[in-house]
Amino acid sequence: MEIEAFVTSLGSWSAGKGALNRKLGQAIQRAIASGVALPGVRLPAERALAKALAVSRATVVSAYAALTDAGWLESRRGSGTYVRRPIGGRPALEPRVPPTSPLFGLMTHDPDLIDLALGTPYAMGLRRELFTLSREQEAAVLDDRMYYPLGLAVLRQALARRFSSLGLKTTEDQILVTSGAQQAISLIAALYLQRGDTALVEDPTYFGAIEALRATGARVSSVPVGVDGVAPGILKDRIAATAPRLIYLTPTYQNPTGAVIPAAARRAISKLSKEFGVPVIDDASLSDIVLDGAPPAPIAAYEEHEGILTVGSISKLIWPGLRIGWIRAEAPVIERLAKVKTAHDIGSPLMTQAIGARLVGAIGEAQRLRREQLRPRRTLLVQLLKRRLPEWQFRNPEGGFFLWVRLPSGDARELAQVALRRGVLILPGSTMSAAGLCTRYVRVPFLAEPDALRDGIERLAAAWREYQSAPAEASLRHVSAIA
Repeated sequence: MEIEAFVTSLGSWSAGKGALNRKLGQAIQRAIASGVALPGVRLPAERALAKALAVSRATVVSAYAALTDAGWLESRRGSGTYVRRPIGGRPALEPRVPPTSPLFGLMTHDPDLIDLALGTPYAMGLRRELFTLSREQEAAVLDDRMYYPLGLAVLRQALARRFSSLGLKTTEDQILVTSGAQQAISLIAALYLQRGDTALVEDPTYFGAIEALRATGARVSSVPVGVDGVAPGILKDRIAATAPRLIYLTPTYQNPTGAVIPAAARRAISKLSKEFGVPVIDDASLSDIVLDGAPPAPIAAYEEHEGILTVGSISKLIWPGLRIGWIRAEAPVIERLAKVKTAHDIGSPLMTQAIGARLVGAIGEAQRLRREQLRPRRTLLVQLLKRRLPEWQFRNPEGGFFLWVRLPSGDARELAQVALRRGVLILPGSTMSAAGLCTRYVRVPFLAEPDALRDGIERLAAAWREYQSAPAEASLRHVSAIA
């Protein structure tokens, strides 16, 4: 089993009280019981796992030994440690897409952990009446016995008006409603990709997109992100070199770097899509999180054709629990995508869509409130990092949720393990790289309440000092002693 996938499956294993070896053993046992580590699968070598978790080898040895004694693992001399199979059982095959999404490792309800990893915004005071329906509206939805693979007409019409106001003339038949932007990306991937195809993504990029593309069996190649996002010239070279069947981009407040692709480059990217006949996903999920200035229009506004598909969501702007996303594309493409969606869920929840139609009309109000909430937090996070971690480098984004921070040395994956034991959750940059690059980067959101940001950066600074001052065996012996 690949070590990064295995470490991800352990989640926030070291959080809370107790000896590290016991907590590690419990986490491995949970991974086995949930089917992440299947019978017959070889676990990572002790020394390699110890390095990945930033603990002593003795901690891993102790955890493996306890699980072996309890019958969960078996040690094979000269071969390694394996998840134990029932006597006479057949060797298990690993799943094609093992359930090791970073989201599972990041989602935690531990009140003692400070979350400086997830990009899920807090509430920001939008009028509560916008989340309710009138009796007449509620009755109309409850009396409706139909499925709507394309989405409720009232929501599609509201979204069409919204796109038209952004300079991209849109009609209702160019909108497909989805259960969040993640489903939108997955549906597009399912339409355009087959096993063995190549998909091209930014590096770094949103890890959920990498997972959705790989779930089709496609190979994921990458193109670097610069100060102004993806450069059309470099993108053209990568298209010629990899012959992708689909391209995924986040042109506005790129996740995680915050970069914005300029208008001229957007026009050039649209031309490349048409020239090479390769569809482009314009993921605009963060485009409404405007903190300074105003971003350019979506890529499709510069040269519209069937190859440009714009994905969006109100979950980031308004509330993560509101799973409303959409795809905006040419009508024939939307019709094909609706057929794919029907095979997945027939249609998104109607009550949620009816509320969503009201909220789309309040996007301007929501943008103002989110800006008032996030600007001070962005400023505070910048000040805290400059004061407590002055050697860390980053740019101040004009929108979105994140600072993309470069460490002066070390590996952010190892730092994340030390930080976890200090009670703060961070996201290593390699999680957002299809090629496993960006090992010296951390994505840090400015979403938490001010007190949580202050406490979180204090804990992170302490973790950095521990990691920096005691690398290798000295640090690991210290951790082992604590256990």
